[in-house]
Amino acid sequence: MLSRIQEVVAIANSPVTDAGTKKQALDFLAQVKAEPNASQLFVSLLSDPNSDDITRFVALQVLTDLIKQGSAEQQQLNYIKTAFLELLRAKINAGTRDPEYVRNKIAELATGLFYRMYGEINGDQWSSFFRDVITLLGMEPLKEGPLQALPSLGVDYFTRICASINSEVADQTFISSRENQLRNNSLKDTMRIRDIEMLVTIWLNTLKSLVPQQQRDLATLTLSCIGSYISWIDVNLIVNEMYITVIYGYLDFAQTKSACAQCLCEIISKKMKPMDKLTLLRMLNLTDKVSSIEHDDLEVYEQLACLSSAVGLELAKVFDQALDSPPTDELQQVATAADGQILTQVVQLVLRFMEHEYDSVTQQCFPFISQYLSVLKKQFALGGKPGSAVAVNSKRIPLDNDHKEFLISLLLVCFKKMKIDDSSDENSEDEIDEFNETIRTKLKVFQDSVAVINPDLYLDSMSGHIQTLLTGTDWRELELAIFQMHNLSESIRNNLFGINKNEIFSSPAAVLMTKFMRILLQTSSVFLMDNSYVQILFFELVVRHFNFLGSDEKDEISLLNIFCSPFGMFNQREKVRLRSWYLFTRLIKMTKPKLATPILSQIIGKVSPLLNIKAVVQEQDGTEEDTIFDSQLYLFEGVGLLIGSNTDSNFDILDEVLTPLFTALETCVSSQLQTPAVVLQSHHLLMAVGTLARGVHGGLVPDNQVNNTLVNRKLIHRSLIEKFSNIAEVVLVVFSFFSKHENVRDASRFTFARLIPILNNQVVPFASKLIALYLESDLSTAEMNDFLGFLGQMVHMFHHDQGSYQLFDSLLTPVINKIHVAMRQIDGEGSIENSDWSNGGISSTDSNGKNVVVTDSFRDKILLKKAYYGVLQSFVTNSVTSLLLTDTNRGILSTVLMDLLTYIPEEVQETSTVKLALNVLVSFVRCFGSGECTDENDKNGKNIGKLEGLNEFFITKIVPLVFEIPFKPEYKFDIKDGSCRVVACDLSRLLKEIYRQSGGGADINSNPCLKYMAEVYFRQIQFPSALGLELIQMLATLDGKAFEKYYVAMIGSLLA
Repeated sequence: MLSRIQEVVAIANSPVTDAGTKKQALDFLAQVKAEPNASQLFVSLLSDPNSDDITRFVALQVLTDLIKQGSAEQQQLNYIKTAFLELLRAKINAGTRDPEYVRNKIAELATGLFYRMYGEINGDQWSSFFRDVITLLGMEPLKEGPLQALPSLGVDYFTRICASINSEVADQTFISSRENQLRNNSLKDTMRIRDIEMLVTIWLNTLKSLVPQQQRDLATLTLSCIGSYISWIDVNLIVNEMYITVIYGYLDFAQTKSACAQCLCEIISKKMKPMDKLTLLRMLNLTDKVSSIEHDDLEVYEQLACLSSAVGLELAKVFDQALDSPPTDELQQVATAADGQILTQVVQLVLRFMEHEYDSVTQQCFPFISQYLSVLKKQFALGGKPGSAVAVNSKRIPLDNDHKEFLISLLLVCFKKMKIDDSSDENSEDEIDEFNETIRTKLKVFQDSVAVINPDLYLDSMSGHIQTLLTGTDWRELELAIFQMHNLSESIRNNLFGINKNEIFSSPAAVLMTKFMRILLQTSSVFLMDNSYVQILFFELVVRHFNFLGSDEKDEISLLNIFCSPFGMFNQREKVRLRSWYLFTRLIKMTKPKLATPILSQIIGKVSPLLNIKAVVQEQDGTEEDTIFDSQLYLFEGVGLLIGSNTDSNFDILDEVLTPLFTALETCVSSQLQTPAVVLQSHHLLMAVGTLARGVHGGLVPDNQVNNTLVNRKLIHRSLIEKFSNIAEVVLVVFSFFSKHENVRDASRFTFARLIPILNNQVVPFASKLIALYLESDLSTAEMNDFLGFLGQMVHMFHHDQGSYQLFDSLLTPVINKIHVAMRQIDGEGSIENSDWSNGGISSTDSNGKNVVVTDSFRDKILLKKAYYGVLQSFVTNSVTSLLLTDTNRGILSTVLMDLLTYIPEEVQETSTVKLALNVLVSFVRCFGSGECTDENDKNGKNIGKLEGLNEFFITKIVPLVFEIPFKPEYKFDIKDGSCRVVACDLSRLLKEIYRQSGGGADINSNPCLKYMAEVYFRQIQFPSALGLELIQMLATLDGKAFEKYYVAMIGSLLA
């Protein structure tokens, strides 16, 4: 068997083994691992001379798993313990130095035994764990003092075992279960009482015995143990003069600087009282030691920067705690001493590391800087938005010279580090993006903190910095200048200076920003700079902070001309072009420039080369989007905005843009073959037309009046209506020609929706043809949903128009039939899905916490029903429910109502669809539950006679529904669940409404609803007579809210 296991391990570990064979090998090992004699087999593998290192590693892993999984019984544990001790003894006696991964696995095995056998919580099965291991490893003498001949292999195993045990019982990286946490705490308590002092002594004597230059690995392991244990042992065991002096000495050796710095970071981070922490930091005097060390290795720089920052961070915490505590003379002295130590010892050192050329060193300093600035805000902040916590809590102490010098020095370092490194060029996008995310954003926060602490100091420093950068010739300097202008503008917008709201844009900071914007626009070197970062950042600045342009520079025509230049929208770099196209429209939306026709014509003439659309057919996988066209749409919207807001109300200029689009569409329609390229080109052209129309409307009508029909009619000229009518005709022609293609149908609907605000009710004849074309098309579920949303928009816009009412009347039945065709199609797709939902279905947990089977077909049907109910709800909202009662649509009424009254169990469990349906149903009952339209706002309702039998239909369907949903087992209705409770409330409203529409009153014989409940339905279902009478009485006497509470409580009591 041993040889077989060895062979299988070799196969599993071989790089040439195929996946299937490897799986078989792993399955075999798992099977052997489950055998009763598994521990004996794998222990034998450890000592078998034919086992290689990989096999021994696997054997150790299996034994560790047997221990950790709890599958090893007491006898097996003792057997594995004995085997472990024999293995370790053999390694020490033979001086065998296995590969590091094997030694780590031996340490992990030791940890597993420790975890199951050490301490009171394990019945003290192996209370002498540490003493036995120390003796076996030949480290007994280290309990008394240092050794000249250190047992290096024993130290290696001992420190690895200690580190592994700490990771098991004290690692806070992952959240442990409460049971494991209690076990870990018990083990640590036992260690503290019995063994920690011994371990600490051995670590100290080990450090005294080591030769750092020759035994770097052992020193690193020992220092790592000390650093990891300090968080949960008595700090005084480590923090004493002798121990710290020994650790401190390892900073003097190049080989151990990094490990020593890391260890000291852990020591000084130990939680203590402010006075104790200050004493510790004074004793360490780390900053003097660090500043005197010669170091050039990056890892060492990082660790020493981290150590310096850690010292500062702890001092800043001491400073903060002392200030926040009730004031006493002692705490005041502590605060002063901590702050003084920061200023005299820490600041210069941390700032030196912070301006290091490598960002990984700079980042180590951020925690201290952030903490210290936070404390300084509480003391000195003069800014901060009025009413904010910073402004309210600041003591507003005058800034002294020492703190002022620190803030100035910090800003200088921030300015230096914010510049893109000289080693990065324009193509170093990933490096620059990472730099922006990890360094610049944090430095900006520090700058903002300084602005809050002392606005004048910030403005003085920033002013000189930006002014110097704007005179630079290197692209990195100009880029940083514009970036800092962004930061200055944001600090003004966010009111970091604590200025009254109405004075923000006349403040010294705003005046300064206006000055820099003027200088920037007058700096020709900016526009000659052929660099994408400068170009994009310039346009971002001008658009976002347009308000800071002075009256001379606030010339939209000049800015638009800058956009329409090779510096912007005609740039040779695609990313600059595409971004500037978006920002071009963004600027127009913000400023709404009103241009005269000649100037507008010039601008459009400049932009027109960019309006030439050429569809790019993507690869079949469709992974790449047509980003150029998507960005072109911004241009069409921007041009539309300019045309809509022109001062001459001359819309003939629209032809300059529309004519090329119509010509291109004519070419597509006349094409003999509907190739993918032709279809996509047609889609793009229609989208461009629709986006242009949206822009024209946006330019004409103020943003806050877009949906005001009266304002639209007043502002929209007859000539524009004629042009948009022509657009509607063109769209219909293209739609009819490409009606089989979904993307063209989508684009047609998109464009029509943008024509509606301009054409108003004159769009109805065109919309009628469009809807008819849609009804003739084979629509996907998603497309059907969008189409129904479009119909809902039409109902909302034109419910007052009689011509539109006639359109809806004639189309309602075909639309409902189309919906049912789509429903049947979805049901057909659902029938071929496997019962285990393997073909795309998933099991999902809905908002109620219930497991609902969500197949693709079920999801599609839910979405379609929601869109369907949305259209029906629009009839209620816009007071046209009489459409359902007309002679044209009476035949479909029962179908519509049954759609609202019928649910499958999964829909009830999912609840969202049912809630929509019940809301619509309540509204329908309110509007025509009596058989005639009673909605006073429905002006067509009075012309429609009473529909006999409709009230009876509602009664016979609603009453059973109200009781079936809560009580039928297949619905799994849980009244305690929030969503189900909402459904129950909706059912109570539905019952209350049909009672009212049946005449109201308390007389059972005069109210058909009450009579049906008492004499028919309750008898059919054998409802308790007393409870039935009570329910009828409550229904007749209570108001809606009170009956809702009663009904929900009744369901709860019956389901209990």
